[in-house]
This record gives sequence, structure tokens and C-alpha cells, in this order.
Amino acid sequence: MKQAVFGDFIAKRRGAEGEKRIAKIADLACSGTSAVPIKNLYLPWPDGRTCQIDELIIADSGIYVIEMKNYKGWIFGNEKNQYWTQVLSSGYYGESIKNRLYNPIRQNASHVYCIRKNLKGYKGPIHSLIVFSNEAEFKDITVCSSDVYVLNQSRIHDVFQLIADKHKNCLTADEIQDIKAQLYQVAIPADEKRHVENIKMHIADQEDKLEKGICPRCGANLVLRSVKKGNNAGASFIACSRYPECKYTHSL
Repeated sequence: MKQAVFGDFIAKRRGAEGEKRIAKIADLACSGTSAVPIKNLYLPWPDGRTCQIDELIIADSGIYVIEMKNYKGWIFGNEKNQYWTQVLSSGYYGESIKNRLYNPIRQNASHVYCIRKNLKGYKGPIHSLIVFSNEAEFKDITVCSSDVYVLNQSRIHDVFQLIADKHKNCLTADEIQDIKAQLYQVAIPADEKRHVENIKMHIADQEDKLEKGICPRCGANLVLRSVKKGNNAGASFIACSRYPECKYTHSL
């Protein structure tokens, strides 16, 4: 038991160190500009839950919301799926190990939504960046949204430059400072334990609603649908009956 606990501690520490390295690279990518980085930001949801954002950068090209994932191995995922898969090349006896992780694009989409809820009237661009360590290799990643980027940490600078060129001078220096002031005004003190408890309660509530056939997002009934075209044509999934007003889906 002590070895297991110690192993968990080492894994958690390595994960934190990896995320710090990614954050440092993100800071360097926007150095020399008027960009303002904010780390470990906790914002409130209307229902009392908290939204924890690894790193947020406010620049003249918009708001960058960065979700850091210190994973290694092969990564498989689709923006529309609820879960992604990590495959490690070998286990204890040479077999591959598969781990499931919650779709980080969906995770960061909720962060973006929470930011817009707290920034009243903000209509500017918000860019969602999912940054994996360089030890991760993307095998089958499907991204549909134009404002979502999935990348290794070595590509942070290039992606920042790509976005900056596309959205140049969207915000003035005064607007950048105003957004910073608004976020700090609504931000709540960091409380990781409370945040994790809120997430567990939220997941349990979502699973309960799914079992009852209720949309976890808006409370309407869920219906069974099938993919009409593409590589997954014929595959079944659950969707909200209020579509297109509510676009909640759950893959089967």
C-alpha cells in the first residue's frame, strides 16, 4: 500500500512538473508583447460550481484558453466523442495499455463558455488550445472547430504566431487590461479540494440524468439517433430532443 501511495505521489508530481514546463513555454511564446498571462484561474458557475483554468492569456489577437495535458504515448480522439484514448506501448508483460481520458476539447469548451458568461458583453475571439507534452504522439485526432487547436508543447510558439497573424489587433492594450480586471473581479480563491469535489458531484449528476434519459445540459428528453454520413455512418448516439437549440450528444 505504501508503494502504491508513493507511486501515485510521484506520478502526480511529474504531471505537475510537466504542466509547469508547458506553462513556461506558453509564457515565453507571448513574451515581448502586450499579452497578459493568468495562471490557475478559478471562475464561478451560476450553480455554485467552480471552473479551473490552467492558463489564460489575453493578447491583442484575443483570449487564449490553455488546457495542459502531460500525457505520453499514442493519443486517439474525436472532438465529438465524450472520451479519448491513450495507448502506452508496453505494460508489465509487453502488452499495450489503454487508458480513457475525458475529451479535453469538451473540457476546455466548458472553460470558454464560463469565461464568456463572466465577461459580460465580450464578443471577441477565444482560442482553445489543448497542449500535450512532447512525449504524446497524435495517432487519430479529429478537430472540426476552427478555434480549437490540439498540439504538442513544441508547437506552442508556431500556433500562437498562426493565431496572432489571423486575428491581429482584435483588442487594444486598454481592452486587454479591462478584461484582466473583469476576470480578477469575479475570480474566486483557489481551492483545489473543493473544485475536485464539485467535479465529482457534477459527473455523478450527469450520469444519473443519462440513466434517466434526461439531457444533462438543459433537462429535456434524450433521443436515440444515428450518424447519417461519414466514416461513422450508421453508428448510434444519444442526442438532446431540443436540437439544434441544445447540441448535447453522447456517443454509445
